[in-house]
Amino acid sequence: MNRRSILQRTAALPVALALAGCSAPGTGTDGTDERTDGRGNEVPGTGDESAGSVPIPMLEDPPDAVYLPGHRKSMRVLEPIAAGDSMVAPMLTYPHPFWVVTGTDRELVEPADDRGIHLMLVCWDPETGVVLPGDAEPRVTITHDGDEIASRRLWPMLSQEMGVHFGDNLSLREDGTHTVSVELPPLPTRRTGTLAGRFTDGGTATFEFTYDQAFREDVVDGFELLERERWGDRGALEPMTDGDGETAMPAEIPYSALPPADEYPGTRLVDPNADPATDEPPRSGDAAFVVTLLEPGSRLADGDDRYLLVSPRTPYNRVPLPTMSLRAVVERDGDPVVDSLELPETLDAEYGLHYGASLASGRQGDSVTIFVDSPPQATRHQGYETAFFEMEPLDVVVPPA
Repeated sequence: MNRRSILQRTAALPVALALAGCSAPGTGTDGTDERTDGRGNEVPGTGDESAGSVPIPMLEDPPDAVYLPGHRKSMRVLEPIAAGDSMVAPMLTYPHPFWVVTGTDRELVEPADDRGIHLMLVCWDPETGVVLPGDAEPRVTITHDGDEIASRRLWPMLSQEMGVHFGDNLSLREDGTHTVSVELPPLPTRRTGTLAGRFTDGGTATFEFTYDQAFREDVVDGFELLERERWGDRGALEPMTDGDGETAMPAEIPYSALPPADEYPGTRLVDPNADPATDEPPRSGDAAFVVTLLEPGSRLADGDDRYLLVSPRTPYNRVPLPTMSLRAVVERDGDPVVDSLELPETLDAEYGLHYGASLASGRQGDSVTIFVDSPPQATRHQGYETAFFEMEPLDVVVPPA
């Protein structure tokens, strides 16, 4: 949390927001607004309607798992642009809270200013549609009438609606046309298959957007409150890939969903204590783990070795969990075969973002323990901020053929 100075305040939206299906908020004796979340908890407000803001619903005691937030965001999608080997889709919405992760700690970041935007970038490979992970944080520089407004690297982020992307809140002093220069650094993530040797030089791009009253009203108009009884329920919002207009991602912008578990080749490793009738991947910290042992001679393995592929993902939308640190221990008949196998983060066009390494020996009945030495370091949007932290070792076995 030393990378950037962070100011915290009440998360807010312009007062033009219509609280669909909600009664008007009351005012407490201390002058603050009294609102409640879906669990009956009070949501503090600014108490100053002249500031033109009302609070975004925040849960005081969300579950330690993926959950439904109280609202769905609205955004404006700009035309995708090329930046080196990558395509970049800029998206804009209102400033809102998020959580920065450092190790196993998280810290709430609230907007420093109501007047501004939350800028998001989705970066992907135009040849395969694979969304790039969070290892290469783009730098954005915003100017207005020739004056520099801000220059910073964007956070790698996880969002239920947006999947893997980069973003941050940015304060804007004046209305008008703003120019954004984007610098993508080289991608340090290990790349295999058709992605090997690509994204080594980074890239640059420039786009413009207009920030004015029409924009503010537009993004607020699309703000949607969920039914109160659903706030905090286990589940996730659907990806923002359906629908028409400026509040949904066009079809050409990919969502970072991984393949379903049954589409991975090789031998899927299973939890020996799970009900054999279920086909769900085992979980740790509410993350689903697809673990498969590819056949000898796989293109991902060294020589005739097998390849241990571990694909952690969110439990509902199959969003990959980037920037983790994983290792595996393999035992046979109670004796160690591999003491500690590091599983580097890897990007593959066919299998997506995963963690994997060659394994010289792996056979039926072997026990494999996956250790999570570091949980996903991506910044979290609401609904993900409490999940993927307490990640116990995952014990799986190689089942009979």
